[in-house]
Amino acid sequence: MKIICDGHAHLGTPREREYRREQGIVTMICAEDAAQAGELSAMDGDWIVKACGLHPWKADLQALRDMEPWLSRTKIVGEIGLDSVWCQVDMDVQREVFERQLEIASEGGKPVVLHVKGMEREAAKRIRRHPGRYLVHWYSDMEWLDLYLEQDCYFSVGPDVAVNPAVQQVARRADLSRLLVETDGFGAVRWALGEDFPLDGLREVLERSLDWIADERGVDRGKVREIAEDNFRRFSGLTLTPSDSSDRE
Repeated sequence: MKIICDGHAHLGTPREREYRREQGIVTMICAEDAAQAGELSAMDGDWIVKACGLHPWKADLQALRDMEPWLSRTKIVGEIGLDSVWCQVDMDVQREVFERQLEIASEGGKPVVLHVKGMEREAAKRIRRHPGRYLVHWYSDMEWLDLYLEQDCYFSVGPDVAVNPAVQQVARRADLSRLLVETDGFGAVRWALGEDFPLDGLREVLERSLDWIADERGVDRGKVREIAEDNFRRFSGLTLTPSDSSDRE
């Protein structure tokens, strides 16, 4: 089975992880706190690309101290950021936690996965002070996209691209060399597409997003899948292996 890349997901359940392995879904899994980072570090599999960062929903100064050893070890920092919509964590705490993690990533030359819900403008200004390689996951605001395009950010297109105008603008406007697709995990897919969505449809979600991008941009579907895979590897630093190459179209 040909591999396909999921640019952003979380630990999920053991069954979800087994499904991803069986289906050849190479997945960037983001651990959200120190406990999850420990769990993720114990996992093996050539389908897993590991990242960790203190999620803004869990932002806390002690949690940051607990996370720092993992931040020093991880090759990818994320997802981190700011959120004024879906969480009640004090914004000043979020800012301090975000800034410290940006410093760690910048000092280590590590790519960063961003969460910027409701704080798109401020987050864009903050990352400008820490030049690096950034992936904005599931950008879904009609404003401020230019601030990220100007900084040559990567974007992982959310699973609702067929129906969400804010996600569609990213798929239309970002350079193809900066586009990935994502599920954000099975729970997020069910939130976006319906609670009756089946687990065995996750691969199809990624395929449909890639096909939507291809059709909208007027590019061959197979070519877009190849580009998205290359983008995933370039952002994550994943090395192409001979066994992977044999799967390519």
